[in-house]
Amino acid sequence: MAGGTIAVAIAFALLASQAAATAPPSADPATTVEGLTVVAPKAEQAKLPDLVERFVQAHSVPSRIGQLSRWGGAVCPQTSGLPPTFDAYVSARVKLVAAAVGAPIDKHPNRNFPCKPNLLIVFTTEPQKLMDDVRRRHPELLGFHYAAQAEQLARVEHPFQAWYMTGTRPEGGLVEPDDEYHQTPGGTAGSRLTVRLESQIMAVLVVVDSNQIVGHQIGAISDDVAMLSLARGTFPKGCSDLPTIIDFLNPDCPAGPDPSGLSAYDVAYLKGLYSTNPELFARAQQSEIGSHILRDLKGYDAGAAKP
Repeated sequence: MAGGTIAVAIAFALLASQAAATAPPSADPATTVEGLTVVAPKAEQAKLPDLVERFVQAHSVPSRIGQLSRWGGAVCPQTSGLPPTFDAYVSARVKLVAAAVGAPIDKHPNRNFPCKPNLLIVFTTEPQKLMDDVRRRHPELLGFHYAAQAEQLARVEHPFQAWYMTGTRPEGGLVEPDDEYHQTPGGTAGSRLTVRLESQIMAVLVVVDSNQIVGHQIGAISDDVAMLSLARGTFPKGCSDLPTIIDFLNPDCPAGPDPSGLSAYDVAYLKGLYSTNPELFARAQQSEIGSHILRDLKGYDAGAAKP
């Protein structure tokens, strides 16, 4: 485990040095990070349970052991590729969102001993070139896969894209990386009869195509990055039925003004993810998250929601 952590830290340092600097977005960055605000939801109450269920499905990808992964240790972002002020803004925004939704962060950071980056956010004008290098030199950052899958997995297809290095932690034990060289620890997710397991995010690589964000607001950009940094979701074709920051710059969605930030559904999803039992199977976790969203947004009897 220690060796794996060191390898990831070295890989992050190398990738940070390779990130290509680009022109910043047109908006001037603020000197401080404002509080977390969300877009009010607009959906017919009668249809909301089904819409939320589809929303949760699209925002969650089961791990190697059939669970939803979440950060187990404190999130430590490092942003590169933008001017220093913008880099700092993006990292600070991710930490603010993490704190607001219950993800673990370092609550008492020491300036003399900064945290070791486990979340690398790279803005680059050559995202595919970067990911080709990751595939060749740091394949562990692509997440769990077999060698034959690496080329397809490293393909850049979206303006914002993320790769997740996950691990499996047995009850009372240490997290083991999910890769083809490590066996899954003994036990079963959601079991009351054997050692219980949970899936944790160990490291995340977020790559942003700088060519496609020119002229867009740093707030929307930062919140899209934050959503990808804290939850492992999918990129379904078409637009979501409910507002989500993931649709920002989605070519399948109608063009319009930049979103003001994370939607209420995005925030409720993240809060649900970080408050549910991490040892349940994905389906049970998704059901709890859906119920949390309905309760959090109010106006609906969550007890009547479909499981």
